[in-house]
Amino acid sequence: MSNITGALMTPRRRFRRILPVSQVALGMLFGGWGLWQRNRILRHDYLFGTGWNSTARFHVWPWPFKFAVIENLPAFLAGGLVSWPIGAAKPDLPESVQLAPSLFFVLVLWYWIGLRLDRQLHVGQKAPWISLAVFTAVCLTGAFVPLGYTGYLPYAALIWLVTALAFRRLTKPIPRS
Repeated sequence: MSNITGALMTPRRRFRRILPVSQVALGMLFGGWGLWQRNRILRHDYLFGTGWNSTARFHVWPWPFKFAVIENLPAFLAGGLVSWPIGAAKPDLPESVQLAPSLFFVLVLWYWIGLRLDRQLHVGQKAPWISLAVFTAVCLTGAFVPLGYTGYLPYAALIWLVTALAFRRLTKPIPRS
């Protein structure tokens, strides 16, 4: 084992610390990039006005945004429930501000997943990292597959359902205090 691998896989390093930080960073990067692309496309002036004033706003979902949503669907849905009243009260808020509460739920979701993994596995094992890489690859694939304007949402629900069933079967539950 190299020094770098040894330093990364010390007992202090836990899934519950690594996963939330990395997933929030990925969510911010890809979600923000996707929202930036979406805004750039929709603010363009067309013959009928800007894209924001048409049905185009329901059809433009760049792949980085889709990837962030697919990989964090439960957190995205929870953040949407929190953002809904905010958006209703202040409809002129930018989408990025309305979707920001989702990042808190990304942190909570991946902390919980990391906690479950810590009870069963060690960070130095390869199997959980391979599983996470496959999960990420499947999520990334869903961002590129042409499933219609919102077809990525049922795809994400299916991925998370299969993942949750496998995860439940393979990890021990967190004991109640």
